[in-house]
Amino acid sequence: MAKSQNTARESWAAYLEPDAETVTRYSCAGPGATQLTACGERWDAVVIAPLERGLAALDALDLPPDAGHPVIADYTRCELIVQVPAGTAHRCAGIQGVRPLSRGSWLLVPTRETTDAGTWLAAWLSPPSGLATRYVDPASLREALLTADRERVAHARC
Repeated sequence: MAKSQNTARESWAAYLEPDAETVTRYSCAGPGATQLTACGERWDAVVIAPLERGLAALDALDLPPDAGHPVIADYTRCELIVQVPAGTAHRCAGIQGVRPLSRGSWLLVPTRETTDAGTWLAAWLSPPSGLATRYVDPASLREALLTADRERVAHARC
C-alpha cells in the first residue's frame, strides 16, 4: 500500500493517497482480485465516509496500521471500511456518513489477505491476521469518530 519514505508508518493518514506502484497494481488487477463476502457471520463492518475522516479516527484510536486490525479502503467511493466483531456494527449507527453492515449485508473484500491485494474498490490497508484477527472495538471507533468530527469543526473555525 502507499508506502511513506520511511520504512515505519507513522499514521493511518499515509493511506489517503496510494503511491505510483499501488496505482499501477490496482489498475491492472484482474478478475478474482476481490469477492463479495457476507457480513455478520465472522465479522461486521463499519463504512465511514469520507476516507480521510475514517483514517483520522483510526489515528485517534492509536491503532498501529500493522497490528492486524482488518481495514479496507474503497478509493472509488472514498470510504474506509473497518471490520468489527460480528453483531456489533450497530453501535456505530446514527453518525452521519457512517453505515453499519451486519447480517444480510455484503461487502467486497480482496481475495488475498495481504496489503498488496485488492483493487480501487477494495484494498486492504491492514489485512486480518489469520486466527488471531484483532477487530476494532465499535464503541471505541464511535467515540474516535465523534472526537475526530469535533476536531475538524474546531479547526474549520480557525
